[in-house]
Amino acid sequence: MTLQKNVYYWELSLNNPEPILDDYYIFDDLIIKEEDLLEKSDKLRELLITYCVLLEKQQQDSESAEIVYNDIYQILASVNNIQYHEFVAFWKVLDISYSVFNKLKKQKIILKEIIKKYCEKRKKYYDNLGYSNVTIQALYDVGSSRKKGNAANVKLGDLIRNAFSGANHIKGINEIETYPVAYFFADRGGKPLFQEFSRKYNIKYEFGESHQGKICDVVLKVLDHIFLIEAKHMKEGGGAQNKQVAEVIEFIKYGEENEKIHYLTFMDGVYFNKFIGVKKSTKVNRQKKDIETNLSSEESNFFVNTYGLKELFKDLSNIPDSHLNKWIS
Repeated sequence: MTLQKNVYYWELSLNNPEPILDDYYIFDDLIIKEEDLLEKSDKLRELLITYCVLLEKQQQDSESAEIVYNDIYQILASVNNIQYHEFVAFWKVLDISYSVFNKLKKQKIILKEIIKKYCEKRKKYYDNLGYSNVTIQALYDVGSSRKKGNAANVKLGDLIRNAFSGANHIKGINEIETYPVAYFFADRGGKPLFQEFSRKYNIKYEFGESHQGKICDVVLKVLDHIFLIEAKHMKEGGGAQNKQVAEVIEFIKYGEENEKIHYLTFMDGVYFNKFIGVKKSTKVNRQKKDIETNLSSEESNFFVNTYGLKELFKDLSNIPDSHLNKWIS
């Protein structure tokens, strides 16, 4: 097992850009296959049209209006994925979301106000343009990015298992010395394990102290090498994204006394490609220089994309049999 200098994997990453499309971040679930959703969506449209007509006739307090209203409420309260209906999407215009609405105590009073606004501001336009359940799928697709929070960890776990045939996902500190290759997800309920692990291996982890107790995503132990891995999927910059980029760059600025403890940033997504052939005097160029400065000052640390991580793991996976004997009973 021979690791190259950190700049070697950085250069490999720069020479092998991220793919535009990555299967790990493609979520193509079809909710318009759900017959109950489609049936209730059509019914909701009919009920809304009826209720709007009753409002126009100033019959909102009639028994008929109350029956229609209760049917609308029941659909909204009981149908899975109804939040992707165009009526519920309109709520954002009023600065209220479906999730917030579900936590309110006076839902029925507020819903009547929402329907009134919908009738005033949307109904006639939707009537003229027509309705389609394609809208439901489109709104679901737009929200798919919110389901990608765990995708980076899933990908990282697969990369570990693909590189190390004997990799074991551990659940307790007592398992760590049992296997030549062991890992756990520190940020997915593994904080107590991370704290025990840090005490066992004298890891100060000052990054966490200066970042509101934030812990890394994954801890990987290969023989006597330990990798504290921060995984970040980045598509574009700006605003909060720039803050995230700055954070993962700063991650590799930290180090431990033990040179076999490595801080590793794994950045995938097309934002990484901005570091390739970047123009001078730009924010991305300054970010790139910060990465290279940190790699130079902390030679045990790494900053890689998908290709660079695969190559690093490939070098790590060349474990001589003599090193494995201590783990073989």
